[in-house]
Amino acid sequence: MITQNDLIRYFFVEAEEHLNTLIEGIEELENKGFNKDTVEALFRATHTLKGSASLVKFEKLVTVAHKLEDLFEALLKGDLKYQESFIYPIKNSVNTLVTLVNEISQTGQEKSEINKALLESIENIVTKKAVPTEYIEIPTFEVMPILNTVRVDIGLIESILTSLGEVLVQKNTVADKEKQLNDILEEMSKSIKKLLNEINTFSDRYWIMTQEKDQKVIDSFFVDFSDLEFDRYDEYHIFLRKLQEITNDINESLISLFELMNDISYTFKNLGREINFLKDYLLEMRMIPIGRLLHRISESAKDIARKLGKMIDIEIKGSDIKIDKPIFDSLYEPLIHIIRNAIDHGIEKQEERAKLGKPQIGKILIEAKKEGRNIVIKIKDDGKGIDFEKVKEIAIYKGLLNPNQAQSLTKEEILSYIFAPGFSTSEDVDFQSGRGMGLNIVKTAISKLKGTIEISSELNKQTIFTVKIPQSLTVTNLLIFKSRNIEFAIPVGYLEEILYLEDFPQLQTERVIIHKNKTIPVKFFSEFFFSSNGKVLDKGFIIVFNFSGIRKGLVVEEILGHEEATILPLGKFLEGLTQYTGYFISGKGTPRYVIDPLKIFEEEFIFASVQDKSFEPYIYTGSVLVVDDSISVRKSLQSILENKKIRVFTAKDGVEALNILENKSIDLIITDLEMPIMHGYELISRIRKDLRFKDLPIVVLTSRGTKKHEEKAISLGADGYIVKPFDDNVISEILKRFQILKNNLTTQ
Repeated sequence: MITQNDLIRYFFVEAEEHLNTLIEGIEELENKGFNKDTVEALFRATHTLKGSASLVKFEKLVTVAHKLEDLFEALLKGDLKYQESFIYPIKNSVNTLVTLVNEISQTGQEKSEINKALLESIENIVTKKAVPTEYIEIPTFEVMPILNTVRVDIGLIESILTSLGEVLVQKNTVADKEKQLNDILEEMSKSIKKLLNEINTFSDRYWIMTQEKDQKVIDSFFVDFSDLEFDRYDEYHIFLRKLQEITNDINESLISLFELMNDISYTFKNLGREINFLKDYLLEMRMIPIGRLLHRISESAKDIARKLGKMIDIEIKGSDIKIDKPIFDSLYEPLIHIIRNAIDHGIEKQEERAKLGKPQIGKILIEAKKEGRNIVIKIKDDGKGIDFEKVKEIAIYKGLLNPNQAQSLTKEEILSYIFAPGFSTSEDVDFQSGRGMGLNIVKTAISKLKGTIEISSELNKQTIFTVKIPQSLTVTNLLIFKSRNIEFAIPVGYLEEILYLEDFPQLQTERVIIHKNKTIPVKFFSEFFFSSNGKVLDKGFIIVFNFSGIRKGLVVEEILGHEEATILPLGKFLEGLTQYTGYFISGKGTPRYVIDPLKIFEEEFIFASVQDKSFEPYIYTGSVLVVDDSISVRKSLQSILENKKIRVFTAKDGVEALNILENKSIDLIITDLEMPIMHGYELISRIRKDLRFKDLPIVVLTSRGTKKHEEKAISLGADGYIVKPFDDNVISEILKRFQILKNNLTTQ
């Protein structure tokens, strides 16, 4: 809850700005005379200051500001002609405002009494009862209050944060160089030790050899001494001794170098810590208490409840949690949509609540809390909840689930299907509450903020929506991985856990894993972004994502670690590559492309909507596999075919199509020619080489209308050739030609 102290603190920030505007404007008025733009700025500043003071109930400030506002308004409208003698009462009034603000900043109260004669003089000027004519010495302005806050243009903060992104890149570069230098020093240390060991070994061996051979050093000075009385050294001994001394010197230098490296590492760690502090402080400058948003939503929710004839009580917790301004600006619509649904379809009317033994006033709790670098917002209502069985029934009816699959899913995973477009358990469409569009728009908005949304519910008790979003979008936490010797990154916001590929040997054929009693579909990153070339990946990692309760897995070859970075846009030339959210530069100076995991699993999250409102299962008359890299083409064909009671499977390239053929019964394939990973020609060729599919009809659907392309497709085994665009009649003719509508019937 925003306290009175919080409101006063915000008031001071505004008051300082408006008082400065007044002082500057009046000085300009005094020096240059009447100027409409100047007076308009004075009027706006006085008007806004009056409004701010009234919110925090500083009545004396309101009174003085209101009189000044009337004067400036009269000058603007032309009801009053400006005279130099106006400066004295105007300046005295501003001084009064400054004095009052100073007192409030020091004591929290307005202690000074207002000069009533001053207010009367302004009133007389406005009403033209009396205009001061005699010259009076103009007072100087009072000292402005010293505040601990300043207003900073958001553009300047953006520029600083951009520079911070570059600093983070340089920090990563230094970190990589530090690691390389440490590796070099380690290698040098090993080499020095080997050299010293070899010299010592050779020295010992040489000494023994010379002694065994009874070699004597002939020198006239040694004639009077035995070997035990005086050591004798030949040139080899001297050379070895010099080598040992040089090696020892190098070793000592290396030790000093290690000590220096440790000092540099310590200094760099301190620098890294200070950079992190700087980053946090800069982000804090752009942070706004989420309470401002939640209280605004609360007022709107109460209006909605009144219109619907319902009584609600809204409790807000964690209003002091701060979020980044871009997120603050984008969060209102999805949150108000959730609460609107809670009021309209969750909270019961008073008489119904009384029958259920519930309090007549429905309760909604909005709670915000910080978890690491994320903000978690829970919206809980004590309404009738969501009928889990009904959600499952609709999901099965719409083809989102099959009955066998539904048995293995958790309650929360099945409830997540309410986020599908057009999904609704309500028979009536109510545009006030947003039904008719469903909660898909909420999920889409949260996904754009790199966040997730989950739902849990107990029938006739409660429903809880849990929204998890990053506290800031400026600096992103990223998981770095490698595929085909290219480094990529993926935001950790959706990441749930990382598994070893070796623990799931069945994955190569089934493309699904069973983990913690959950069935998780899995894709191979290398197949999604590169040509598969039939290569089998036997070692690697499975990144498990949680998309609002729906779990998906992504297999990658190597995980390099975790990093923070500012993501840069790809630019207009590459803006069509929607699977990337942008890029950043690694410490080695190479670009790392940031993957949008939602795009990898896009197909699974775009559900087909069914216009028929009945819930009776219908009979499928055949099955068609649509293969096209354009999602709009896939969805358009799917809609046409499903209206004809055709079961539709879709794939965006040849690799996915072959996987579907292995597991599904298909009556007809409609395929594009130009697709990534595996194009249509290769797909047709592979299908025709498999004896199981030698009679399976294949129709090409392409924008290539030349005879050359058609002859190539027919020669490889295609049975038909359609040039885009297509319509319902064209598809109907194809179905009739291959008698798809007469195949054996299969129930859903």
